[in-house]
Amino acid sequence: MERVAGLYRTLPVKPCLVSLRTAELIKYACNAFHAVKVAFANEVGTLAGELGIDGGEVMETLCRDTSLNISTAYLKPGFAFGGSCLPKDLRALVYRASRLDLKLPLLESVLPSNQSHLERAIRLALELPGRRLGIFGLAFKENTDDLRESPVVQLLEVLIGKGRQVRVYDPHIQLGDIYGSNQQYLLAAIPHIGKLLAEKLEDMLAEADQVLISQKPTAEMFARLEKSGKPLVDLGAVFKPSTRASVCAESQAT
Repeated sequence: MERVAGLYRTLPVKPCLVSLRTAELIKYACNAFHAVKVAFANEVGTLAGELGIDGGEVMETLCRDTSLNISTAYLKPGFAFGGSCLPKDLRALVYRASRLDLKLPLLESVLPSNQSHLERAIRLALELPGRRLGIFGLAFKENTDDLRESPVVQLLEVLIGKGRQVRVYDPHIQLGDIYGSNQQYLLAAIPHIGKLLAEKLEDMLAEADQVLISQKPTAEMFARLEKSGKPLVDLGAVFKPSTRASVCAESQAT
């Protein structure tokens, strides 16, 4: 492999040395992503045209954002998305298109795809041997207290309904500090959430046989989780591929 890579040493690129199976999937992933980009631009353009908007201008401006839109942001396996923006805006686009009798299959499939990914995580959690489960992270991502449409809330609902004992710790969530629609969403989904939330990480760890990691902890917090000795199950691709037990676990090279 090194010898073959050496044939390209004069080119201004850094070779990626991967297994044959990984290389095959990379090739398919690249072309699938290209196809998704074409379909996405076409669907946005179609909706824009029906609304009397210049679709080319929409996409041209979208592409100027190289921090999120045209970048490596989000392009990694992880947990299901949530929050107060992505689900809401997808529903709004799909609904507006339906009122115009437009079929936008790609955009219509995003939320069902996200739900399927969440259901894989739920199955993984239900298959764990212990009935006492700890969950690190309640908000839809780290460094926020936004709980609206957090996939962890739905995960909790199912685990509780299936008879699991659950304790949750999120360093950014204090029940008394959340309010408005954020609070309403959480209490409507899990009225007794106050009994499940642990004030300290150690409180959650003390009552857990397994710990589900749904968001990326700080290095200090991760060290404390590892030090506990409790089995850690990665739902958000936090761990290195060689050590994580994830819904996105990589296939082993042959």
